[in-house]
Amino acid sequence: PVNAAFKVADEVLTNAVKGITEMVTKPGLINLDYADLKTILTRGGAAMIGLGESHSTEEGEARALEAVENALTSPLLDVDISGANRALVNVIGGADMTLREAEMIVETVSAKIHENAHIIWGAMIDENMPKNQIQAMIVIAGGKFPYLADSDKIDLSEPIDLGIEFTG
Repeated sequence: PVNAAFKVADEVLTNAVKGITEMVTKPGLINLDYADLKTILTRGGAAMIGLGESHSTEEGEARALEAVENALTSPLLDVDISGANRALVNVIGGADMTLREAEMIVETVSAKIHENAHIIWGAMIDENMPKNQIQAMIVIAGGKFPYLADSDKIDLSEPIDLGIEFTG
């Protein structure tokens, strides 16, 4: 069981790094870049990343709603995002993805976080993605993490030097 949990965590982390890397390096229909990610994460505080996808063959909104719900319900995190004040949303789909589907994902995120939250979003068409597939990557900052007791909370208001330099 512990090995399985670590395997799931490894897979989630691998997909998150891949998603962020592709978001900042590949051109999109509505582009997102490193500056957008930095804007969402700059003010410090706790943040989460959610990844979701749908392979639904249902018409219309179903696959967009399934992808966003999968991204917002992580089996590894118990996070209350209702008070989150920043979000970055990247939607990736094949040639059959509509702009309305991308907008629905953003609208769903917007409805679940603080009403005055700063949301930056983008959309990307991946010609290699199978028909009926849509993916959502959501970075949310400013949410509450109930598994951190008040005495265990880490002050993340100051930047932490990880020794990583970004160029460009």
